[in-house]
Amino acid sequence: MVSFSIVTINWNNFDGLKETYQSLASQTYRNFRWIVIDGASKDGSGEWLRNLQDSQAEITIEPDKGIYDAMEKGRQRAVETPGFTLFLNSGDSFADPTVLERINEELTDANVKPKFVYGDFYRKEASGELKRTAARPIERAPLGLPASHQTMYFENERLRQFKFRLDYKLSADYCLLLEFLQGLDLQAEVLQLSFPLCIFDTTGVSHKRRFEAIREDMDIRKRFLKFSKPNALALYMLHYVHTHSKQLRSSLGR
Repeated sequence: MVSFSIVTINWNNFDGLKETYQSLASQTYRNFRWIVIDGASKDGSGEWLRNLQDSQAEITIEPDKGIYDAMEKGRQRAVETPGFTLFLNSGDSFADPTVLERINEELTDANVKPKFVYGDFYRKEASGELKRTAARPIERAPLGLPASHQTMYFENERLRQFKFRLDYKLSADYCLLLEFLQGLDLQAEVLQLSFPLCIFDTTGVSHKRRFEAIREDMDIRKRFLKFSKPNALALYMLHYVHTHSKQLRSSLGR
């Protein structure tokens, strides 16, 4: 049986935190730890967490320096045990109650134990509408995240070697992924699943500040993938135009 460490960071998102918890509580597969890092919320989240009677919950409530500082605290806790780590932030949830059970089956049946697992997901729009999104091939990771990070399961032994780089405020998860994948056999050690794994809340900070995030992505490609400045800039412009067009279509209701 595969063990999972589910890291949830939260700051003043009480409703989202409860939604994430209910999604965990409904999972048919129970071999997981729920590692909660709350940044000293002022909206009742802390009180609720302190009163939560759940033996699988490991709760830390203290100020932090932002999203990735909190996620790094969670990573350090998660890799203390074997298994896989998922970063499922408050407001995000599993696609259905059988997700962990199905992933465990896929990992158990795999001929070569994967180091990284990911798959399809639903985008939850501000209207509440769910839009299914297919994950892209892992070979395209240098061009951008192949899926939302809420679908990504990192093998803990390898994850111990990497950390979130806090000089990136919006794309440290992308940076971590690229570093984690370097040196892996992408055909044998990466498992892409074709069923939805999560519901991704698109009201998060990185989604709202997408133009800033793609600027960080450009720097990450130059720094860690050794992209030339012209190639990194060209890819940045493509992402910029795509993001602008997408936001324009959304504002027009298309």
